Amino acid sequence: MKISTKGRYGLRVLLDVALHEDDGVVSLRDISRRQAISQKYLWQVVTPLKAAGLLRAVRGTQGGYALARAPADISLHDIVKILEGADSIVDCVGSPDACERSVDCVARGAWLQIEEQLDSALKAVTLKSLVEKQRDFESRCSPTYMI
Repeated sequence: MKISTKGRYGLRVLLDVALHEDDGVVSLRDISRRQAISQKYLWQVVTPLKAAGLLRAVRGTQGGYALARAPADISLHDIVKILEGADSIVDCVGSPDACERSVDCVARGAWLQIEEQLDSALKAVTLKSLVEKQRDFESRCSPTYMI
């Protein structure tokens, strides 16, 4: 499985919104500036995230985006499935009928096990854990002024 630009940018958008949610809704312009992603491309990322219920939009001149769920309730698995689709790593895992050997194929069992472990790993990473890591990183890397 390879995560496309859309999937990677989706995580960055949600992380940016989560990091700045204390300031209120976050504009697409601000996300674009901070993340160095064009606003035009961001629309392609934000629209499915909003449709899936991870983001909510606030209209108006002071509008923008906010998380629709708590960061602890958004996993990397959610983001990847929304933006990348639910494709399996090989066809026979998602559709056993794709191969006449799938019933007694040891290789299919291995692919199935790998996919289950990948799904488990993606579910273990929450937006909350990434926000905490980012804030920890920023606090360690911010300059300290001592006289």
